[in-house]
Amino acid sequence: MDMRKKIASLLTVIILCTALLTPASASSAAANYPPPFADELYCQAVYMLNLDSNSEVFAKNEQAQMNPSSLNKIMTCILALEEVADPDTETTELKAYIQNELYNLGVTQLGGIYMGEPMTIRDLMYAMMLQSANEAAMMIADYIGDGDIPYFCELMNKKAKEIGAKNTNFANPTGLYAEENKSTAYDLALIVQYAMQNQDFVDIVTTRTYTSQPTPNYPNGISWVSNNQMQNPSDTDYYYEGLKGVIPGALTELNMRNFASVATRDGYSYLLVVLGAPITNEDGERYKTNLAWFDTNRLYNWAFETFRVKTLMDIGEEVAEVGVRLSWDKDHIKLLAADKFASLVPNETTEDSLETFVEIDKKYTEVPVKGKKGENSPDTEKFIDAPVKKGEEIGHVKLMLAGEEVGRVRLVAAESVEQSKWLYYVDKVKSFTSNFLFKFVLTFLIVLVVLYIVLMIIRNRNRRRYQMRRRKPPAR
Repeated sequence: MDMRKKIASLLTVIILCTALLTPASASSAAANYPPPFADELYCQAVYMLNLDSNSEVFAKNEQAQMNPSSLNKIMTCILALEEVADPDTETTELKAYIQNELYNLGVTQLGGIYMGEPMTIRDLMYAMMLQSANEAAMMIADYIGDGDIPYFCELMNKKAKEIGAKNTNFANPTGLYAEENKSTAYDLALIVQYAMQNQDFVDIVTTRTYTSQPTPNYPNGISWVSNNQMQNPSDTDYYYEGLKGVIPGALTELNMRNFASVATRDGYSYLLVVLGAPITNEDGERYKTNLAWFDTNRLYNWAFETFRVKTLMDIGEEVAEVGVRLSWDKDHIKLLAADKFASLVPNETTEDSLETFVEIDKKYTEVPVKGKKGENSPDTEKFIDAPVKKGEEIGHVKLMLAGEEVGRVRLVAAESVEQSKWLYYVDKVKSFTSNFLFKFVLTFLIVLVVLYIVLMIIRNRNRRRYQMRRRKPPAR
């Protein structure tokens, strides 16, 4: 296996592992530290993802619908890889209606395929992704759609929704201008991340040059060279070491350049989508620089130089204490981190930069905190009830950085605490006697007793008076 394939394989492993990550109910810490040149970016929309932590790094208008241009071809390639059983042997030809449509549109971005010439689906994928060959994209769509390209577009949109790209509508397999062809930087990042899980896709988009199988008109095959100059070592203006794929796009009709890519350096990997970098300035003069690649270069340099994945909390780390009731042995126990938490953060971040907020999930009782002289203070302390088992989940800690929650870690008991049966029953009695119903019934009974006593007193007094009147001799 040559070095290129080793790198491509490593990249696939990184992205496959990333796809299995479930962010721990956290937002990205890195997302709170935008690049200092954010307002100077030429592109209209950006979405950047760190693949090591599966976390957002930077976003700008990431949900704004824009024309994806040739980035449509990513989805066309996904369907070719998933719908065609054997792309090395299954072939199709360039049909007249495809050639005529492209000719009438004045399309020049082609792969040099002759009409009627049989091409394997794999060769067409390379032509499409390396040289952005539009006839190759339409040939794939025609083949999978059984001659019905609109049906193929339905498959594209269905797949997009499955991936999670909810604000995407593909109008064609090529990315040629169509008003209804829309996506977002966020959606396209999801699609690229999904595509890069397929080793065949990685092999295609990380290839610099490719030669097709021999054809009647090309006995030695057709050679295609990638138009992604950022992965061309001989291009001193744009080459970016560590960048692999995916595909650039441009639409003169909308004065925009787009680019989707993945880059790896020093063990860190990022996925980046930039949309809407201008081709010409306000005076209609063409920029000498590809501004989509210019922005991509700046964003990758900033990310690689600014962030590191750091462990902010280790498994078993002591985080807090909580009070314990109903035990003679312990009145407090330590709470330990049940998981390791690492996040992509700025280089200068330390554990001291982190704020922690403990929340008790186990049923607890709030007890007033005694002041210095024994009086109750406005503060309260939370007490959990024994018994407690070592390793039992008690609550969680919120991790805050720069005022934003970056993650949560479960908290478990550091030791077991036995319950005192005597304290348990005393507590039950206290709980029962402090119950509202008990107090109401007790008060009611007391009132009844008092009324009974009063009535008895009155009755006895009346009885004595009556008896005294009977004993008194009658007057003569």
